[in-house]
Amino acid sequence: MSFEWDGTEVPASSAAMFEIPVCTMASGFQLTLAVHAVAGKRSGPVTLVACGSHGEELWSSEFCRLLKSRLIRDGYDFSGTILLAPVLNPHSFESGTRNTPIDFHNLNRVFPGSALGKNWFTDVLAGVIAEKILPRADFIFDYHGGGSDTVIHYHYTVDPAASARNAVIHAVARASGAEVLWEHNEQRGTLSNCGDQLGKTCFVVETGGGGLILDQGYFEKAYSDFLNMLKVIEVVEGEPDLSAARIVVRKGTSLRPSHGGTFVPVCGLDIMGKSLTKGTVLGRVVSPYTFEILDEIKAPFDKTEVMMIRNRISKVHPGEYAYIIGDGDSGYDPRA
Repeated sequence: MSFEWDGTEVPASSAAMFEIPVCTMASGFQLTLAVHAVAGKRSGPVTLVACGSHGEELWSSEFCRLLKSRLIRDGYDFSGTILLAPVLNPHSFESGTRNTPIDFHNLNRVFPGSALGKNWFTDVLAGVIAEKILPRADFIFDYHGGGSDTVIHYHYTVDPAASARNAVIHAVARASGAEVLWEHNEQRGTLSNCGDQLGKTCFVVETGGGGLILDQGYFEKAYSDFLNMLKVIEVVEGEPDLSAARIVVRKGTSLRPSHGGTFVPVCGLDIMGKSLTKGTVLGRVVSPYTFEILDEIKAPFDKTEVMMIRNRISKVHPGEYAYIIGDGDSGYDPRA
């Protein structure tokens, strides 16, 4: 069993890197996208781990790097080939911004993109990914994480009773290690939505963040969670553990500051994945000039399920991410 990319063979139990051409930039730089192929010791499907659509999500790209080394160190003990795309938006990574600095568009909102010369640069980038990378996979894990000052952990899911495909997506979500799952039907131009339209089975993983970038234990947990998800689709042998997910919410939202200034967290990492009562103070925005409290962000639901937090003292603008939360009363216990 071996994997082949444009005439180059990757034999079983080996790894290789490929560079996918995109275009020439105004600087004369020849932009390419790096894709690593790690071929397992058993035949099987092609699984893509897609990271770095948003440049400020450094944790996901670093996880991708460590993932390759761990898969090799552990003896290629999986089926098929795992493709790793660590940085899908190099210019966004370079600037450390969520959107592409060239045209200020969000890569994960413009899929399937467009051909060269037909639209904005970000659309062209999406078009190359949609044409050259996504079709190579059978399964797609679209990894996202927190930014430099945020940490996130939840997993999107769908109604498992609707179809056999939905049942697989739901089982993978339950195996993700996240305590809170969000039942959500994606309609925007995301990578996962594009993958679905190409007939792929896609999973959206939200985990990690800047506050955990030096936490080796969290990287180990993320690796263990990844292997557990691969057990559901039989890429890794063994019975998956589906016990971590305690609630599926059907209603979720983000909490964002109304005023800019210095964000001061009141709650720490210990609230991630937990249920809080309405009115719990999560964080405050204070003026670094007058020292007054400009905004106080509170849990809005009787059962507020925490999926993302801003866990560092940091500068914030009005409207930036502070928290992603779910309404516990909108959901159900997947273990029931």
